[in-house]
Amino acid sequence: MKLYPTIEEVFEEPSDFLKTVFFPLLTIDLAAMNKGEGKVHFLTVWGNGNPELDFKDDLFNYDYIKFDWTGEKYKFWGDLSAIETYASLNEWYQEAEQEYLENKTDYLTYKPWEEVKSSHLALQNKRRKKVSFDYYHYVNGLINYWITRDKYVETGKFVQGGAYTDDDSDHERKIYEKLSNTGITTRSNELIGKVTGYNYSGFGEDEISLYIDRKQNQVFQKFSWS
Repeated sequence: MKLYPTIEEVFEEPSDFLKTVFFPLLTIDLAAMNKGEGKVHFLTVWGNGNPELDFKDDLFNYDYIKFDWTGEKYKFWGDLSAIETYASLNEWYQEAEQEYLENKTDYLTYKPWEEVKSSHLALQNKRRKKVSFDYYHYVNGLINYWITRDKYVETGKFVQGGAYTDDDSDHERKIYEKLSNTGITTRSNELIGKVTGYNYSGFGEDEISLYIDRKQNQVFQKFSWS
């Protein structure tokens, strides 16, 4: 089990665009679950959740996504252009990346409540929110993802990044909500487990369920929100 694998550990030959949409959360070693050899990966997906969007194929929809599975890594052949912010993602990702690199020490340092509203991140978020909510939500959520990841690497504790930037609760989060205790099955929807997406990032889904279809060599995730 590995928290926050890299995009290269999850996908075969990932394009630069994939990293703006797919955010790796957790890798599971199937052998440790008595489910044979191989690995699967939980992901948060930007741009899902809206059933009114014009989704282009059966690989990506508002509440699920499907990947071809090599047994170790994923390949994604679907059309992501239904995402409302599709045309802006490269620009927003680059902005978030530059801002995080330039302010990393500050962003990883705990802010007491009286300093939260005047922090650099809060001021940048205020500026972005005036432009559009999606712009603010994406960049803030992505920076939160990196903060949560990097503080986990630093401390060994899985604490949501908002504890450092917004003086939110600093309790340790559950890495997963459920892991299957059955062995290999022939079901087309063999459940591997469930995680809570917002524990890992500021734009994470409430519940992410991951399944294997061994006959089709596919992995798929279902998403839900409360």
